[in-house]
Amino acid sequence: MSEVIEWDIRVPLVSNVYVLVDILIALILVSGALIVVVLYVTGFIDVYGVFRLFLIADGVLIVLLFSVLGLVFTNRFQLLYRLDSYGVLVQVGEFESSLNRMAWSITGFVQRYGVTGGRVFSMINEELYVSWDKVSRVVYDERRRVASLISEARPVMRVYCTTENVHLIFNAIQRYIPMPEE
Repeated sequence: MSEVIEWDIRVPLVSNVYVLVDILIALILVSGALIVVVLYVTGFIDVYGVFRLFLIADGVLIVLLFSVLGLVFTNRFQLLYRLDSYGVLVQVGEFESSLNRMAWSITGFVQRYGVTGGRVFSMINEELYVSWDKVSRVVYDERRRVASLISEARPVMRVYCTTENVHLIFNAIQRYIPMPEE
């Protein structure tokens, strides 16, 4: 029988480096693709004007996004983890208000039925499970107490630890991740 470790943690959103980087990467990719399409459609006539327009739009979008993260989600997100010999399960904890629940429901709906379609690792019904065989490597950040589980080239889950269990969780993950072949 395998050891099961369960814990919950409230993760900051606005001051979280990983959230910020993920948002910026998504924004750069989407804006870059839209810029190329707009420039192609307009015949590359006003490159400076198009870049300026997207820079302003991205700035407004970032302010709105951080307002939602700070005000609607109150800059904290509760996550419940369950780690065992088969994988890691993370579930979204209770929300502080019905406004948070509504915002999360809208986000889940857009992820499932959006233009990009469903992804294997998208969070549906407020939970995400990643089995160890889907993880090719792990990046540990002891200072921030985060283990990033990576499948090939992209992170599939970030495991946030408390101050008390960080070493226990990191050691457990090291036991379960298949060793890379050299």
